Amino acid sequence: MRAVILGAGVSGCAIANELDKKGIETVVIEKNGFLGGGCHTFFYGGHPYTEGPRPLAIHDGMAFDYINSVVKLRTFPLILDSYNEQDQQFYGYPIHWDDIQIMPDKEKILQELEARPKVNTATNLEDGWINAVGPTLYEKYVKTYTKKMWEVESNKVFEDFSWSVKGSPIQHGDRICRLGAESESQMHAYPIEETGYNRFFEYCVRNSKVYLNTNIEKVDLEKKEVHIAGETIKGDIIVSTISLDDLMERCYGELRYMGRDFHPIVLPVEHIFKEGHHFMHYPNNEKYTRIVEYKNLTGHKADSTLLVMELPSHNNKLYSYNIKSEQDKAAKYINALPNGVYARGRLGTYKYLNINDCIAAACELAESL
Repeated sequence: MRAVILGAGVSGCAIANELDKKGIETVVIEKNGFLGGGCHTFFYGGHPYTEGPRPLAIHDGMAFDYINSVVKLRTFPLILDSYNEQDQQFYGYPIHWDDIQIMPDKEKILQELEARPKVNTATNLEDGWINAVGPTLYEKYVKTYTKKMWEVESNKVFEDFSWSVKGSPIQHGDRICRLGAESESQMHAYPIEETGYNRFFEYCVRNSKVYLNTNIEKVDLEKKEVHIAGETIKGDIIVSTISLDDLMERCYGELRYMGRDFHPIVLPVEHIFKEGHHFMHYPNNEKYTRIVEYKNLTGHKADSTLLVMELPSHNNKLYSYNIKSEQDKAAKYINALPNGVYARGRLGTYKYLNINDCIAAACELAESL
């Protein structure tokens, strides 16, 4: 059997590795000149970074063991912060009970928390957050950040808010960024090597025929043929991790995505953020949404530091819209895939998947063949 894999991000590489274990010949086609997609490590001013921070949430340890067997990982608690311009104050993120105690409008916030409904019956993200934390905390942390992140006029366009309001919205105790369940590990991990996950991706496609810097001209899903630069590559199955609308020539219309522009800045100081702190969110009227100090993730040693500023853009496809009309459109694409064509990964499923999800899906796909 021969599989043609479209895209060589985390999903595409992990799928190549898993199919290779099953004795399936794999051909991988990637439009960029590198493997790993957003998890590929670049360098600026000698500092390693990825386009968007990519720590691995350990969860049950499956993905940790999978990657750690190739590229050794170190573990650490992830700590995030948020700058509130109106208060001129840095607070932790997620919302923390101790920060509420020092807010200038503490009494108003406590009254709003007391008045919260016992059951959150909201039907959109804005009302869901207001029911969860009250209008003042929603304004401080969520409202403007979400609107500028997604370029929407109102956060009420998001009918489902379970992806945004996770677990207990107000944290107590330590400042560690909590995962979904207390029974799971609360730690994150990142490769020890300066090149991050890069060697892991190379390992995954070690037995594949890989085409980099290659644009796909056309895909014949019924014939399992992929046309590239005057060449036709035929497989027994196709596994696509590219955008569903690109795969199927937008036959149901274009899917909406948000992307990011990444602006690296090297500064002549050893550290900017507090020790052990990793990202800073900006939920105010500035254009950018987040700044990351990468050496706090990568462990890179230098007298200077690298910050990367993130601005919402449409120059790439990183985040699918959790809006019913877009989700319904994506479902049309998925339901129209013929036998022997599989869609996986963030773009292939039109879902926000993390590294754990991508690796688990790759293993499940290989097991099903």
